[in-house]
Amino acid sequence: MFDVMAITELNTRLNAFIWLLRDTNRGPEWIANASTIQLLARPEPNQDLVHSRFDAPWPIRSRDMVTLSTFSQDAESLILTLDVKDAAESLPINEHWVRMKHVWAIWQLSPLASGLVEICYRGSADPAGHIPLWLANQLLLKGTFTTFVKLRQLLVENQYQHKTLSGIQEPSVHLETKISNNP
Repeated sequence: MFDVMAITELNTRLNAFIWLLRDTNRGPEWIANASTIQLLARPEPNQDLVHSRFDAPWPIRSRDMVTLSTFSQDAESLILTLDVKDAAESLPINEHWVRMKHVWAIWQLSPLASGLVEICYRGSADPAGHIPLWLANQLLLKGTFTTFVKLRQLLVENQYQHKTLSGIQEPSVHLETKISNNP
């Protein structure tokens, strides 16, 4: 298994990204091969413990994973980082799915001078079970591309663009605060 990286630029708000991720009912609409995504817990206001199930083409068995996502924002650059770690031990294994292992990902949303936001994703996971490496890598690349195409479509929807979360500051608000603090 290898790491994958994808980058795009989009006219969006930083808060919108977290709101889209937390809209687990819509997850299967944009996360490639996801059949269900369920929030198990929110241990802290900036954390989500999530169980995700993924369909696989026959004869491969469907997969699942449990992850803990934590978001944070750098006060100066306003870069929003979502750190995703494997949390497989948080939920018993179900015999209907193969539990993915060594799951990790980092999403970084960087405000750009142009007003756009650069969205960078890096991640990897061991699909576990019996699956040829070439097929696992092919599915990872295709899935990442599909996810980014659909992410670009949903992230700009009004229902995500107008919500805010405590702890996430938008670039325009940050700039206004700096200007008013420096006479």
